[in-house]
Formats: sequence, C-alpha cells, structure tokens
Amino acid sequence: MAVDWLPDQLPEDVDAERSLLATCCAPGAEKDAADIVFQLHEEDFVHPAHRAVFRGLRSLIEARLEVNALTLKDVLDQDDSLGKVGGFPGLVELLSAEEVGRPQILAELLLRKRKLRDLIRIGAGLARQAAAEEAPPETLIEQSAQELFRLAQGDLRRKGLEHIAAVESEAMPALLERLEGRGSAGLRMGFERFDDLTQGLRPGNLVILAARPGVGKTALALNWMLRSAMKQNAHVAFFSLEMSSEEVFLRLLAAKARVNMKRVEAGSFNDQDRKQLEEARKELLALPVFINDYASITVPQIIAMVDRHLSQANQKLDMVIIDYLQLLSSPDSSRAAKQNEAVRIGEISRGLKLLAKDHGLPVVVLSQLNREVEHRTGGRPQLSDLRDSGALEQDADMVAFIHRRTNPGPGNEEPENEAELIIAKHRNGPTGSIPLYFEGEYATFRERIRESGPTY
Repeated sequence: MAVDWLPDQLPEDVDAERSLLATCCAPGAEKDAADIVFQLHEEDFVHPAHRAVFRGLRSLIEARLEVNALTLKDVLDQDDSLGKVGGFPGLVELLSAEEVGRPQILAELLLRKRKLRDLIRIGAGLARQAAAEEAPPETLIEQSAQELFRLAQGDLRRKGLEHIAAVESEAMPALLERLEGRGSAGLRMGFERFDDLTQGLRPGNLVILAARPGVGKTALALNWMLRSAMKQNAHVAFFSLEMSSEEVFLRLLAAKARVNMKRVEAGSFNDQDRKQLEEARKELLALPVFINDYASITVPQIIAMVDRHLSQANQKLDMVIIDYLQLLSSPDSSRAAKQNEAVRIGEISRGLKLLAKDHGLPVVVLSQLNREVEHRTGGRPQLSDLRDSGALEQDADMVAFIHRRTNPGPGNEEPENEAELIIAKHRNGPTGSIPLYFEGEYATFRERIRESGPTY
C-alpha cells in the first residue's frame, strides 16, 4: 500500500507574500523593508518569483540603495533571476499587489506558515526513514530532536537589538545577589581560590581543561562535578568517552567515601570501608548527576541528548562536562570529517561553543596537550600546547592546565602529587596559578594550604 508522505497542499499564503513584497517595495517603505528583511529568509516564501524578488530587495537594502521597480529589475537581471518573475512586466505586476499598513502582521503570518511546513517536512522525513529502516531508531530520534530544537530556536536567533533597560532587568538582580553575598557570576566548583579567581564557571562559556595523559584531567573534572552538585545542587551531565559509566561511578564513590580507589576496584575493603562506601552511595544517589558513556558520540548527538533531557518535566542542567575532546567523533555527513584533524577539531570546538551559548550553561571539555610540553624545561604547559587546533584557544572562554612536575630520579617519570591549576586564558577575568595537591589513592584534588597571599 502506497503511503503519502506529504499532504496535497502545504501551509502557504501566496497572496500574503505578494502583498508583503509590494508593501516593502513601495516608495518611502525603506524602514519597514529593513525590518522585514532582518526577520525573514528566502525559505519563508513559497513562490520562486517571490523568493527572487525578496533576494533582490535584501540586496538593495543591504547596499542602502533606493528600492523601486527599476532598481529591482537591475538587481534581478544581474543574478539572472528576472526571468523567474516574468521579466520586467511580471515584476511590475507583482509589485502592483495590494499594500498593507502593518506589514509586520504579514511577516508573522509567513513565519507561521513556514514553521508548519518545516514541521511537516521533519515528520515526513522521520516517517520515511523509519519505514525504510535507514538508520537505528535512536539515531532517528536524536536527529529529529535536534531539528525540532533548531526550529524552536529560530526566532531567538532573529532577535534584534535590545534597549539597555531590557538587558538591565535581567542582569541587575543577579548583580545585587552577588553584592549581598547570595550569588556569584557563575557556577562555583568548590575550590576556594579557583572560585575567588574565576567567580565560577559562567553560563554560555566554553572551558577547556587540558593536560598530558595521566596527570588528572578526569579526576579534577569529577571533583568539580561532585562538589558543585553537593554544595549548590548543580545539575551536571558528564559525557565519558574513555571510561564506562560504572568506572565513573566507582571513582565518584571512592572520592566521596575517602576509600582507596584500588581497594574499591578490587573489592578488598574492610568493615569501616564498607560503612563509608554505603554512606557515600546514599549521598551520591541523591545528587542530580547524569552520565553517558557512548564511546563514539558526536557533538550533534550530545546536543540532542541535552535537548531531550531539558524537554522532560522538572529537568534542567547547570553544566556539561565532556571527557575528552579528541575522542569525539564527527558525523559522516560532516565536511570536516574528511579533512585533517585540526579542521575536524576546530568544527567540534565551534559546535561545543554553540552548545554552551545556545543553552546558557558552562561546557567543560577535557583536552590532551601535544608532546611538545614534555621537551620543555619544567614541562609547564602554555596555550600553544593545545593539541590539534588553534580553534580551541580561540573559541574557549577559559583555558586551564593541570601541571604536575615529574620526580627528578633516574628512570622515574611519575608525576609528583604537588600540582598547579594554571588559568592561562580567562576572557572574563584575571589569569593565575592555583596550587593543588593530588590524592592519588582517592583520585581527587584539593587545594594546598594557603601559606601566604594568593598566587594569582
């Protein structure tokens, strides 16, 4: 039995399209035309001739040229679109349509019709792909969720200039809370000196936490997640591309219970350890922490999972952590996937920045450093050591390095327990170095005792 994927008639209003274009191209309508050109795109028009005229209108507005039938004819002639409107006579006839006093109403009508067409397209595409079993159901769900989110975000991305009073109404209450000691600029990580320096990780920020393998990137990221969830009830999503979710849980359990990680993994703990682990387990289960351990996940899939989580009742997210960047996959359809690693990582970096900005939450991404740092005296990392792409430095709002010196003994290259958290880039504040101590038996970091003033 044949299946009709699309209705016979899609939602459209060709008369409204004609009337809107005639109104915007009328003498003295430049201001209204500029507003409409900012709000609409070519795909908001159904008729090919109307798309061509809108494209020509936009070109004239952007070039700040007078809009009339003759200037439109010239623009359409230059891009070989005049024939689509029936030549100059057809253009004149199109512009003779009825003009309206409030073109904004027609613009909103066309936007509504286009959204309905997009919904039909998304639904029909999903139905066709599902019927043909073109991809696993999980993939189809994620793709559809992402498309629906983009459709929902469309109007926000067309938002125009806001008067400072509108901005103040959102910014001032948060500032007053901070002045009264009841809040901070961002989500605090539970490390006193780090939080004093950064004022927490801010919504919309991309944070790169980088180090060489085995230095403790995952340990510090899990410390941040655990402390922010415990102290601020922060809702955190942790994407683990290297460890299984069970391994992540055991790390959190050992850190919270203060029980040796090796004994936890081996199951060789005493009655006191068992008691501490059981208490820690109860506390962990009450925390709003969410874990995903897909090994070959892509940025679009992460965005789809975040969107799906946020769409559920009473769910929110305050931070996303990804461990780690170089293990992220690129979609097969991505052009960057077919190019060199630096281009691929650059595309991933930009996608993660958009995830942070569009969802208004900090995104912490763990990253490897290149091997050059090992050949430098002291091994102290710097921004040029970020592996694979300078786009990481460009896109990141904060770049932090974990530095642990190696013991000088011959043949002993194990990192020392004393460490530094180096804030090498901070778009919203100062940089500096924060002394840490790595407790390897619990896979945790703590700040070293402050012996004098701040080191930043």
